[in-house]
Amino acid sequence: PGAMPPSRRWLSLLALCAGARAAAPAQPQLRMVALDLDGTLLNRKHEASPAAVETLRELHAAGVVIALCSGRSHVAMYETARRLQLPEVPLVCFNGALGLRCSADFLFGKGGEPEEMFKTPVPEEAAQGVLRHAAQRGELVQYYVGPDIHVVCQTDDHVALTHDYAALTGVAAHVYQKTYDEAIARGLPYKMLIMTREIDSTLDAARAALPTSDVHLIRGTPPFFVECLHPAVNKGEGLRRLCGALSIPPSEVVAFGDGDNDLEFIKLAGLGMAMANARQVLKDAADCVVEFDNDNDGVARALRKLMLEGRFGSRLAQIEQERLADLASTQTGTGPA
Repeated sequence: PGAMPPSRRWLSLLALCAGARAAAPAQPQLRMVALDLDGTLLNRKHEASPAAVETLRELHAAGVVIALCSGRSHVAMYETARRLQLPEVPLVCFNGALGLRCSADFLFGKGGEPEEMFKTPVPEEAAQGVLRHAAQRGELVQYYVGPDIHVVCQTDDHVALTHDYAALTGVAAHVYQKTYDEAIARGLPYKMLIMTREIDSTLDAARAALPTSDVHLIRGTPPFFVECLHPAVNKGEGLRRLCGALSIPPSEVVAFGDGDNDLEFIKLAGLGMAMANARQVLKDAADCVVEFDNDNDGVARALRKLMLEGRFGSRLAQIEQERLADLASTQTGTGPA
């Protein structure tokens, strides 16, 4: 990568990067782990591994906030939040358009509702523009309002794309209709997706037709949709608003991502980590590139290294040293009889 600005030079943390040989000087203690889901925390089966869950629970027990930050809807994030089994999980949903604090009682159906921290939907004129543009090109739009995804499918492939998306998120949230009138009547969308088999040409056409002052467009991950958001919304801004709500400076956050929508996200965080499987544009912008990918516990391994280096405090560093010593003694047969 090119030269980093002075305010971020301390972020090299070379021991966490592939091929690293030395640790960086003393750095601020990290108080939040902010995690993208697909391609980052979740493996190709769309699951958080036992090693990741164990690591995150250990960090949370030591007082570290564990936040999930995704382009997914809130409904499609709840299952991963439940998997962590934490008392509370903050969510940045729809790439920053919605922020929630979810209690364990809510996640496990014992009552209550999430606390809404912020919300910024797509403006009405921009939403109408996306619908007109997609209709002219014969493309399917997913319109997100409330817990539902409204779609008007004109072809068999449109239907297949909705099935592909449901398989990705694990949530059957589509409402199939003949027009978008009911969706529009329900309110402004958190986001819209233009579904596609040709991601680059679809993105280029949308950028040519839709002004950046009206809508923020993002190449989807995995690449079979183009995300359409309020022009001021991105995952980095969502993380900034989350930090404000929780009174945690962004400099005390480590953020992990893999896709184009994570660019502002990892740049804002005190320590921005790109997965080994990340797109090159994200690796170029990151403070570090994780040595392992999402199918080989990249997040858990990187967090363990951070723990060992004392980035989450001396107590966790000691616990991790003891864990590694116990593991080594067990593997060499020198442990207790």
